Amino acid sequence: MLILISLSQLFAADDSVRVQLKWWHQFQFAGYYAAEKKGYYREQGLKVKLIPGDPMHAPVPQVLNNEADFGITGSDLVVEYANGKPLVALGAIFQHSPYTILSLKEKNIHVPSDLIGKRLMASPDQGWTELKAVFLREGIAPDSLKLLSHSWKNTDLIEDKADAITAYISVEVNQLRKLGVDPSYILPINYGIDFYGDVLFTQKKIAESEPQLVQKFTEASFKGWAYAMSHTSEMADYILSLPGVKERGVTKDDLLVEAEAMRKLILPDLVEIGHMNEGRWRHIIEIHSRLGLIQNSPDLTGFLYDGTQKVSSKFFKNAVYISIIVLSLLLISVLYGFSLRKAVKKRTEELEAEIIERAHAQQLLSISEQRLEMATVAAGLGIWDWDIISNDVYFNDQWKMMLGYEPDELENSFTTFEQLLHPNEKSGLMQLLNDHLEGKSEIYQAMIRMRTKDRRWKWILTMSKASKRDETGRAIRLSGIHLDIDDIKQKEIELRQLSQELMHSNRELQQFAYITSHNLRAPVANLISLLSLFDKEHLSERNHVFLEKMEMSVERLHATLNDLNEILSSRANMAEKDEVLYFDQELKKVLELISEEIRLKEAVIHADFSRAPSIFFSRKVLHSILLNLLTNAIKYRKPDQAPEITVSTEEDGEFVILYVKDNGMGIDLEKYGNKIFGLYQRFHDNKDGKGLGLYIIKNQIEALEGKIAVESIVNKGSMFHVFLKKKKLSYE
Repeated sequence: MLILISLSQLFAADDSVRVQLKWWHQFQFAGYYAAEKKGYYREQGLKVKLIPGDPMHAPVPQVLNNEADFGITGSDLVVEYANGKPLVALGAIFQHSPYTILSLKEKNIHVPSDLIGKRLMASPDQGWTELKAVFLREGIAPDSLKLLSHSWKNTDLIEDKADAITAYISVEVNQLRKLGVDPSYILPINYGIDFYGDVLFTQKKIAESEPQLVQKFTEASFKGWAYAMSHTSEMADYILSLPGVKERGVTKDDLLVEAEAMRKLILPDLVEIGHMNEGRWRHIIEIHSRLGLIQNSPDLTGFLYDGTQKVSSKFFKNAVYISIIVLSLLLISVLYGFSLRKAVKKRTEELEAEIIERAHAQQLLSISEQRLEMATVAAGLGIWDWDIISNDVYFNDQWKMMLGYEPDELENSFTTFEQLLHPNEKSGLMQLLNDHLEGKSEIYQAMIRMRTKDRRWKWILTMSKASKRDETGRAIRLSGIHLDIDDIKQKEIELRQLSQELMHSNRELQQFAYITSHNLRAPVANLISLLSLFDKEHLSERNHVFLEKMEMSVERLHATLNDLNEILSSRANMAEKDEVLYFDQELKKVLELISEEIRLKEAVIHADFSRAPSIFFSRKVLHSILLNLLTNAIKYRKPDQAPEITVSTEEDGEFVILYVKDNGMGIDLEKYGNKIFGLYQRFHDNKDGKGLGLYIIKNQIEALEGKIAVESIVNKGSMFHVFLKKKKLSYE
């Protein structure tokens, strides 16, 4: 009685419950995450804590020791119950067990008897009871196996530390394939062992003292499972945000593969989530009893939670549909028997009509072949066909005429092709062809040079696909086309040469600008110094005017040289070596440079780099972009409001987009939209900007294959979108 009162007081505080998961965070527990994320637990007034599992914390001991209120385990729960443990099954998530025995194909372990004398890694708390039943049913004593403690490392198979391991069919198979290994596996269902999997359970005292809590928790959990299995992509994204998931190297594709494998085990479209059948549990007990794993068959009255013995209405509905279909088929077969004689007569008439149609079709085929020939000639396509078994080769007339030959001047043979092929390309092309023959590539395509009749080398695009393969997958017939791309290729070569010339000219212009800037800076500095030596008080009014104009001209020249030097420096930054940059760290460095300006203007900076935390890029260019956009946002703030700036990132295909948003004065895009990134462009009065910053970063970004855009509303603020082109690391 005291136990029941204490339990009631414990849950009455806030209906807080602890759930011991079977393993680490993965899609295996997506339904519970969905119930938490979508608020299904909250709607029931529950506060749920999901505890990830590991090899040291098995769910059954955790629940029995009051370290958790609910747990998830396998069908071996009934063995614990038969041994006197006060446990109650609330619902089965998997209608078929996910447990399997994994091995490598080269180990030749395909049936349980292949494991006799072999090393098998297993865990007592992770499906060994169920898998042991497979061996006992096949007449194999477990002590004939070399059982090893499970290390939970798939690499132990590859490194030959074990011959086989126990695993989940929905997870480890995909993990091994990612490592480049093709696994083989043994499924218990193929040997008459078809148990439930991932059974939700609790202690008997909780089920009896807090039935409403148990009911609310199971309903919310099963609702979460229904949502998770119909929104797998959304749940995969959520699971990736959980602690430790990305750190284990798990990707979204891994989670989606796991979800699809689980769908075959859960059967959400056929059976209601959580459904259990008393008869099937009795069958599971009978198998354990016959194999000596349970001594006395227990009474299931206290084992199955109320409501779990109902057969799924969805299952009945599908059973009715199937029955109707079967009866319909029987009716159709009877009717078919009566109409068979009539059908034979009708078919005879149809065959006679078909003979006439085939003759007509043959005539149309001949016309189509003529049209195809005309089309290939008009398109300039050379067609070839190679029967590899007989070595018969066919080249159409256009194939030969493309090289300047008459149709009867070239022999239809593979040797002809080899002799006309440029010697420098023969080795590489033959490798491509051999890969295609062996089935390593879907199509065979290459740009090659072939010798024409007038001894020139002409560029040809050759493409083909195996039209027939043998039982081993090797091609035995190839068909393909040749396309004359010589004019296009020559234009490409000319364009490449022109591009190189332009790049050379551009380098020379930059060098000239640098020399000009460098050589003029010293004379201009001397002019400024000399002009400062004049005693303006003793100059005539006319000379005083001349001196002021001279000073103004020299200052403008000095400013222009400084601007030119700044532009040249920004371009030099683009030659800097790229490295992995973390946006939060680089932003912190830039903010330190302008910390005093931020303090004086009371600017507030927000940052969110969670969607794209890093990039392989030039540090100086990134600093230049951040510095210019941040100082502009502070400089062009509204006079009556402190500047508030948000910096964020996200991935978009081949780009990482850097956003810089402010609440400043904004820009009139209708008036200045085509001038924003121009040189010496200013859009606000009484500001000390020179109109260089946006011009510089636009040139830097575009030189690195990126782009920049802006959204702006006057008196509302601006938002710059900087598309930074992703680059691959040198080892990728």
